[in-house]
Amino acid sequence: MMIETVLSRAVRTSFAGGVALGLGLFAYSVQAQDAKPEEKAQRVVITGTAIPRTQTEQLPVTVIKREDIDRTGATTAQDLVAMIPSNFGGTVVASNVGVTGNASTANLRQLGPKYTLVLLNGRRVANYAFGNSPVDLNSIPISAIERVEVLRDGASSLYGADAIAGVINFILRKDFRGMEASVYATNVSQSGGGNTRSINFSGGWGDLNTDKFNFFLSANREENEKLRARDRSFANTAKRDDLGINNSSARNGIPNLTFKDTLGNQYTSINPYRHKNCDFPEMALVVRNATECGTDYVKYIDIVPAVDHDNLVGRLVHRLSENHELYAEGAITRDYLISAYSPAPFTNPFAGYPQSGRFYPSKVTLPKGMTLKAGHKMPDGTVLASDTVLNADMDVTPSGAIAGRWRTVPGGGRHDETVTVNQRWLLGAKGEFAGWDYDTGLTFSRNEGTVSFGPGQYSYAKLTPLLESGEINIFGAQDAKSMAALESARLYGDQRKAVSESKEFDLRISRELAKLSNGGSVALATGVSYRREDLEQISLPVLASGDPVGGDGPVPGVTGSRNVLGLFGELSWQVYKDLEIQAAARYDRLNNNFGVSFSKVSPKLSLRFTPSKEIMVRASYGQGYRAPTLYENLRPFTSGGATGGSFSDPLRCPNGRPISNTSTPVGVIQDECEIQLTTATVGDMNLQPEKSKQYTLGFVFQPTSTLSGSLDFWKVDISDAIIQKSEIQVMSDPVANQKYFYRYDPNYTAADGSKPFKNGWVDDGKQTGAMSGSTNVNFPLAYVFLPYENTASIFASGIDINLNYKHKTASMGNWSVNLDGTYYTRHGYQYPGLASVSDNGAYKDFGSVPRWRHGLTMAWDMKPWSASITHNYTSSYKDFTDPASIGADYPAERTVGAYSTFDTQVSWNGVKNLDITFGIRNIFDQDPPSSRKSAGFQVGYDEKNVNPLGRTYYLRARYKF
Repeated sequence: MMIETVLSRAVRTSFAGGVALGLGLFAYSVQAQDAKPEEKAQRVVITGTAIPRTQTEQLPVTVIKREDIDRTGATTAQDLVAMIPSNFGGTVVASNVGVTGNASTANLRQLGPKYTLVLLNGRRVANYAFGNSPVDLNSIPISAIERVEVLRDGASSLYGADAIAGVINFILRKDFRGMEASVYATNVSQSGGGNTRSINFSGGWGDLNTDKFNFFLSANREENEKLRARDRSFANTAKRDDLGINNSSARNGIPNLTFKDTLGNQYTSINPYRHKNCDFPEMALVVRNATECGTDYVKYIDIVPAVDHDNLVGRLVHRLSENHELYAEGAITRDYLISAYSPAPFTNPFAGYPQSGRFYPSKVTLPKGMTLKAGHKMPDGTVLASDTVLNADMDVTPSGAIAGRWRTVPGGGRHDETVTVNQRWLLGAKGEFAGWDYDTGLTFSRNEGTVSFGPGQYSYAKLTPLLESGEINIFGAQDAKSMAALESARLYGDQRKAVSESKEFDLRISRELAKLSNGGSVALATGVSYRREDLEQISLPVLASGDPVGGDGPVPGVTGSRNVLGLFGELSWQVYKDLEIQAAARYDRLNNNFGVSFSKVSPKLSLRFTPSKEIMVRASYGQGYRAPTLYENLRPFTSGGATGGSFSDPLRCPNGRPISNTSTPVGVIQDECEIQLTTATVGDMNLQPEKSKQYTLGFVFQPTSTLSGSLDFWKVDISDAIIQKSEIQVMSDPVANQKYFYRYDPNYTAADGSKPFKNGWVDDGKQTGAMSGSTNVNFPLAYVFLPYENTASIFASGIDINLNYKHKTASMGNWSVNLDGTYYTRHGYQYPGLASVSDNGAYKDFGSVPRWRHGLTMAWDMKPWSASITHNYTSSYKDFTDPASIGADYPAERTVGAYSTFDTQVSWNGVKNLDITFGIRNIFDQDPPSSRKSAGFQVGYDEKNVNPLGRTYYLRARYKF
């Protein structure tokens, strides 16, 4: 598809209904400003360079000002960053549903969050403490932010190894004077929560010029209600016939039973309510196949968890003299999140429900339409000579223990509570000494989190004997006694804790070295940084042992540290007035406390050429590298995790159909068909750094005083990429990835006489007894192995477009129209020895990559009124395809529709010091487009691409005093 076609479609969509006029987003790219002849041009330092300059257009930097932030209605950094077209597919708060301890992350170029560097006032923030996440956007106090600078170019030469895709720099308010208080509230038009309430106080005291100091303080409290999946029609069920998917779970509050009857017949996976079409709303049952029911777990999960945000931010600047300032910054943020997800599946093997149990059924009804195998003994004494389909329901009398995979539905959905506290302290000095500008500081940053058990969490050790003694009813609703027994197995208290710390010293100096006779100049910047990183992830004994029902098996702790030394230099040579060449390089050395070290020089070369006052050409080339994280190096081996999507064992249940030619019947020992399969993973101390090359070529133009814009082509190539093996990759081609399927002999006994396999995971924490790549149909799947490894190259290229039109009138006020968009010309990855895969405009191993995104804003201002309307657009793309599911109801190719929403806002400040703003997000209440994507607990749509709230009204009042 040609970019002109995409743009024309986007423009036509934007004009639809006469709602929008023009092109743009809330963010205004840095544009040239004509200085008056008598004014001295101000030199500033922008993200991406350490040399102060007057011409800031040399770098592709997008600046989001305070008024632009207010115009979006965003109250968190995650909400704001999600609106940037060049950022897409980062982890969102909804990703915490079922996978607790996820950060909200930025993701420039859809390359992965780890390649985007997030800064606060140009300096680092500690990475998120849990898992393998970079900076949590929730740790950024958006209410205290003056502006955001988004560098859409690699910057490893200046900031360090992890600035490959670009930099998002949040800059605090400075030299703020006066006080203001504001309140903010939303009302979601659909039923079912999702509302936000916030209150903020900000104050600034002191004038740097007269008082020699300025102190700024901001405090903010925000409460976000949960939004339940059952309250949104596009996400309220796991069984989507329109998409050809049924992600319901075979583990139920009333299990699919395996038993023998009094005549000696064996039955596998027969649900006692299947003959009633699984009609048991209390247990959220739905039909899975001819004999099974499944749990529609989506009825229990949140789309958006309940989250509270609190932050306190302070900044003090003291001017010692005309050339020297001391400054200090402090920020504390606290986030409290409650995540609700499916009731816990009891996946550990147990002896079965005993015949002596008080809930033992007197009969089980076989459903009409099921097949009885040849040799089956009928109640009248006859024996079937061949397979026979039942033409009516038939009752049988069970005998002996009854097995089945039970789910703790009577106890409700599982809940995890996560508290994350981020603190950052900075003491610095800046000024001029002996002709050099300097800026130096000491920074301490700490991210600390605790995950606790909420309702619906149970212990295997406590619950197993209750099930095996028959105290719990697995055939229907609980009575008071059995419910009390179930609640006696509840888990309480903390599951795990984690701390990520960063301590850093940095010094940057710069100066102009020479003025050239032709009007040019030479300037130099250089600096040093030394950083200590510490990571400690602690699993408390209950989690380390794998005791939580339905959990990930034993969850290990990870502890490690590293020292990082960085040296950088940047030389700017203004050859003459209209041509500037900039060269930069950074040396990084990382020493880990476990004996592994890395070092690399990252160079960059850029150019600015201004052939006329109306146009400027800019280009750059850079290299970068990213060392493995401490988590990627040190994560111990464990099994007992689960795939994000539902799959079937490709050997024993191909295409979702169990095989019969096996001595170990499918589904008897463990669930094997259309289920979240067990996974294992491990880090690797021998991982090598990733390497990258980045290119940009573009131009900035301003043909008139009212029209300006920029067009930039960019390209990024990453080699030796470190990824956790993709479950989609492995399951999409099980033959090519056969070695990642580990199987076990169910009759295997360890040397000490124990059975090492329990719940599909390896009980002793090793791969003992599990065989890689076995094709023995009698061996069930122990786990799908998804290790961290250097396995892929990643590539992307595209075009960033910005157009900006401004018009001032005396009678009709000031008008502006702005477009900010990103078009991908190439995007994909390649595994060693295989052909490259394009995910451009498609959903593949790492998620979806729509080719085009834009924001489109038209704004008007005529005091005391101002208004804006914004069109947010994401193009359509090819949906996820599971090769094993292709059939009449599941076409090989499906398109996820474009996502197009309109936002509007009106502000009034007719009373002195009072601003009132009313806005509507998603005016036309557009639902997210349907998707059969596989990863995560959300079903029917891709939560990373959309805002699921629907039409949302908001009101903000701000008073200055």
